[in-house]
Amino acid sequence: MNRGQTSVFYAVLLLFVSGCCCAFPDLSSFLIEDDPEPTDTTPGVDLGLAAFPATTPEVQATKYAWRDKRLEPSVYRARYALGTSEQAAVDEAHRALAKRVKFKDQGNGNFRWTPPPGCNVNMQCIFEALAEDSRDEVEPLATRFKARVREAKLDPTQATELVMSYVQAIPYEIPKDRPFGLLPPALVAAQKKGDCDSKALLLLMLLDSLGIESVLLNSDAHRHAMLGVNLPAQGTKIKHEGRSYAFVETTAKNAPIGWISKELLTPNDWIVVPVDIHKRDGAKSSSVVTGKATEEVPGRKPRK
Repeated sequence: MNRGQTSVFYAVLLLFVSGCCCAFPDLSSFLIEDDPEPTDTTPGVDLGLAAFPATTPEVQATKYAWRDKRLEPSVYRARYALGTSEQAAVDEAHRALAKRVKFKDQGNGNFRWTPPPGCNVNMQCIFEALAEDSRDEVEPLATRFKARVREAKLDPTQATELVMSYVQAIPYEIPKDRPFGLLPPALVAAQKKGDCDSKALLLLMLLDSLGIESVLLNSDAHRHAMLGVNLPAQGTKIKHEGRSYAFVETTAKNAPIGWISKELLTPNDWIVVPVDIHKRDGAKSSSVVTGKATEEVPGRKPRK
């Protein structure tokens, strides 16, 4: 992104967040691009087909083409095919999880649920369960990114930019009739849509496969979620347990690492939600949400 594009990005985004942040969720629609969006035929790097299971026909694949001017070459393509029965299984696991924690939709982005022992109201265990239930399904996609990182000898910052630009290019859409207002990571990739925390969780999983530490960041006041990456990047950071995490906006194309609108820092109520997707060693999400429940607590879904 050149200097002129950067100025447009910052000016428009500041205008956007000063109003109703739910009305214009896809910030990328305000960016002025010198180049048209890439297509299947735009010259660039083809990361190939990622399929789960491997026998899923390529005709079922969701196609991606995106641009990241921070990298050379700047255009990338990928295809992700998730089998019909596998999509249904991920969906069922999500709804079964909601049932176990007594999820109750109260409308307008609000809900109530009963956290099990060891799970705080920031929904850490919910994110971990969703990640676990999509881990095998997302792995083929992660493998394609790992292959590109090795082939191009990308450093951790460049690798983050590659995966980040892929997730930023996924169209913004608030999940309808989904427990917790979340779309599981595998379905975000398969259906090519997602909102702030759904996309952030997919990005966290892909970065984790590259050995890049990240955490979810959540603000109740702004009803927004972002990602934090543990990289020596410039920009705004948040500290947690002695480490610094640079903010990453997943809902706007070309938003750089470390950028967050000043409007989103007033009030500055951002909290770190670590998501450990390795601690169960292959156990399915049911192992996280069993046991005697604690008191029912209200929740509110990030909107952007």
